[in-house]
Amino acid sequence: METEKLTTEILAKRFSTESLKDVTAEKLAKEVDDAISIDLPAEKKDPTKDPRSKNPYTFPFEWKDPRGKVWKGTFTTHYPTPLDLIKAGTMQSRLLGGAPKESLDALTDEIAFMVSRLTFCLDSRPDWFVDPLNEIDGVPLIQAVYSEVLSFESFFRQFGKIEKASATKLGDI
Repeated sequence: METEKLTTEILAKRFSTESLKDVTAEKLAKEVDDAISIDLPAEKKDPTKDPRSKNPYTFPFEWKDPRGKVWKGTFTTHYPTPLDLIKAGTMQSRLLGGAPKESLDALTDEIAFMVSRLTFCLDSRPDWFVDPLNEIDGVPLIQAVYSEVLSFESFFRQFGKIEKASATKLGDI
């Protein structure tokens, strides 16, 4: 099964109101299932040699925003524990003022979801990513960072090996 790599442009298109008109729970469930299924290349590389198979995972990040500014730095993330997921879910609810999901547009819910997950999964981040919610055009930046974290989580879910506990979590963005 071939899955498309989620780029910032694809995410931005998906989060436009036009692309959300045909969204159903069944389509979203299939998309999630497809996203977490990773096929090895034909040459069957050893996945344990991939840096994403280690927890925590440190990755270089470089991204150019629509205004031409280059965002560059290093992030360290870990695979979320159940407690991380509970904390992120609670933070997401608080960011959204406790509003029922049915009353929210998909983009607002997704922004709160990504920021909450990053808050509890990033162990270290560049100084410029301390408060991405207050950045002009911060949504594409958040999407770009989250895309990298999601790529790690998807790979680690399938091929990762837990060797040690994650580093001290910052817990605040």
